[in-house]
Amino acid sequence: MAASMVLIGEEHQAMEQHIQEATKRIAPLWPLQNFVAVNPFLGLTEMPFTQAGRLIERNGHAAMLMDADFYREKLSSGAISAKHIRTVLEQQGQQVRIEDPVAWLQRNLREEPRTERMFTVAEWLDIRHGSTWARFIVDEVSKWCSSYYDAGQSAWSMPWRDLPLYAAWKRAAEVDRNPEAFGIPEFRQHVKQLPEGAEKAIEVALRELAVPEDLATDFLHRQLMSVIGWSAYAAFQDRQGFGKDTVQQILAIRLAYDTALLSLDSGWRNGIATTAATFTDAKYISHLAFEESFRSSLVKKLTSVAGPSPAKLPRPQLQAVFCIDVRSEVYRRALEAQQPGGIETLGFAGFFGMSLEVATSALCPVLISPAHRVGVHAKESQLEKIGKGLAEVWKNLSRSAATCFPAVEAGGALFGARLVQDFSSPTAPAPEEKEMEWSIPVSDRVDLAAGALKNMSLDVSRIAPVVLLCGHGATTANNPYGSSLDCGACGGHKGDINARFAAALFNDPEVRQGLAARGITIPQDTVFIGGLHNTTTDQVTLYDSAGLLPAAVRADVEQWLQAASKTARRERSGNTTGTDEAIEKEALKRSRDYSEVRPEWGLAGNAAFIAAPRWRTRDLNLQGRVFLHEYEPGADTDGSVLNLILNAPVVVASWINLQYFGSTVDNEVFGSGNKVLHNVAGTFGVWEGNAGDLRTGLPLQSLHDGTKWVHEPVRLQVLVDAPRERIESVLAASPNVRALFENDWIHLMVIEGQTISSYRGGSQGWQPVQQ
Repeated sequence: MAASMVLIGEEHQAMEQHIQEATKRIAPLWPLQNFVAVNPFLGLTEMPFTQAGRLIERNGHAAMLMDADFYREKLSSGAISAKHIRTVLEQQGQQVRIEDPVAWLQRNLREEPRTERMFTVAEWLDIRHGSTWARFIVDEVSKWCSSYYDAGQSAWSMPWRDLPLYAAWKRAAEVDRNPEAFGIPEFRQHVKQLPEGAEKAIEVALRELAVPEDLATDFLHRQLMSVIGWSAYAAFQDRQGFGKDTVQQILAIRLAYDTALLSLDSGWRNGIATTAATFTDAKYISHLAFEESFRSSLVKKLTSVAGPSPAKLPRPQLQAVFCIDVRSEVYRRALEAQQPGGIETLGFAGFFGMSLEVATSALCPVLISPAHRVGVHAKESQLEKIGKGLAEVWKNLSRSAATCFPAVEAGGALFGARLVQDFSSPTAPAPEEKEMEWSIPVSDRVDLAAGALKNMSLDVSRIAPVVLLCGHGATTANNPYGSSLDCGACGGHKGDINARFAAALFNDPEVRQGLAARGITIPQDTVFIGGLHNTTTDQVTLYDSAGLLPAAVRADVEQWLQAASKTARRERSGNTTGTDEAIEKEALKRSRDYSEVRPEWGLAGNAAFIAAPRWRTRDLNLQGRVFLHEYEPGADTDGSVLNLILNAPVVVASWINLQYFGSTVDNEVFGSGNKVLHNVAGTFGVWEGNAGDLRTGLPLQSLHDGTKWVHEPVRLQVLVDAPRERIESVLAASPNVRALFENDWIHLMVIEGQTISSYRGGSQGWQPVQQ
């Protein structure tokens, strides 16, 4: 153990730095209502992946790679070949003198004990005495945090919610006898003597714990990781401006319990950390080779596609713009096949460049702020309004401690009948009709339309007579994670409002007149319509089309969509022999089944992002694993579109990819465990069971089918069809994005004709990718 000690009075500035460094390592956790995919390693991307891996193993007690058996199976099955291993070893600068790389790697793959750990006092006591203090403290922190942040689930509110979190906890803990009953002597008196401010309380705790200065940041990081769910939710509060220094307050609360435990065994000071590295070379080489296997296969597909015909393509009958979401790739292929050459699809972020705020919800990526407010009102009859009012009364009765049991007894039979109806004859829920209203100046509307057309690379010189802007969303029942299946580009909401708003904008005569003044002329016969792709059932709903499209044209569009839905459903189901009707009925049943833990697979399998013209991918089956963003490098002379793609959609896709990565490699820390055991906490999060830490990430059922992994962790492969100089210029001006590539959190490749090269960063430059 280092000899230098933290001197709180003299080293206050150093203490602040330790606190800031530890708290910034925590990624935010969005609430269930708009569950946003987040990179769980968000605060670590400034360091290389391998360095972060060692840090996470040490402070998070978590894995950053799959277990050795996973890679052994890939080696045995041929998914990782000798060629892939040799390529990786060459990239790592290692001498390749191995006769049989597969056998060599099999011999070297082994699970080593994870011995490098940073411990809290509670964890050390548990190891030394076989106690359960760590679990007890997590339950205590969770008890008070869930009460403090409750968003209407409980009928009885916690007092002191007008105070900051730490101050509210201190008031509650001063009268809480539970820790003393569990065995912490004089806990209430201990809490009363704590400083009133969180930062001061942390400094006092570090002094009492005698934490060496060279271990202080990691020790504080471990404290936060021991209650990672609440730390992450606190980070969300700070990020959104709902709180200030909330992660710091969680840290102060967690430390208060550790200092209270010191009286039980002062020997802890000799057990703060142990000292052996465990991020093994063999496992990382195996992982790199597994990624190389996917990369080489994808590159082979892309380089097999011939370039476009030099002749100008005819005007298509329909152009459909879908979200870049990997689930759209399957449907886009199915739709294009209905009218080869007559139907074109494009990929664009599912909010269609319309950053909207509806009520209190932002319908845009969390990386940007909504620019315009839109009012949305459901079309309701008086009877429907009365029904909603009665439903609200019922909800309050069923949640009240005094009325919950008689409410369930009285209404049980009615709910039973409803469940039987849902299971016996599943039907697609009717799309909710909503009226929209906004007050946005014409000049702003023209700016929105011009920017969207440019960024989606929609060429107005050959625009179709019908342009479908198709957002997406999911239909599920009894699913706290329902919003995780909706549109990430829409902030965890469905994309129908954005699609309808964008269509109305492009159809607006004033907007078209303003666009024409800028040299952007949309033909008079072109009509934009909004739609919604239900990713659970693969049905597409059209909005407002009856009044915009001639009956015959509308019938053609609906026929193409219905046929595409059948094709997409069959591919996703893997059912090659069943009838279309049976496959559709099964999809509808999953969307309404209260007991279904896998209504759909979401973005499982995501592995690549391609920004290129559609001709590069149109004839390829990418198996629903690739984000597809339309990009015409020849039209982006100033590089502004590429700048936007790399700084927004690519970053959002990397968050999704790394959330799936983290939830798979270590579901206990970065995921949320068994969905069957989940209970909603405060309406905004879940526990696994009836207590414990708030769970982050994805449940196992979203990643594993019960026998095998459906999602296999591959860091995002980003391929861009653009001049190298343009890509390098964007990276030079975007250090945070450049860090993602240079620190190996995601991988970057450039497409140049039939050649694809990988970005190595720094002096290594670009290296051709082997097929």
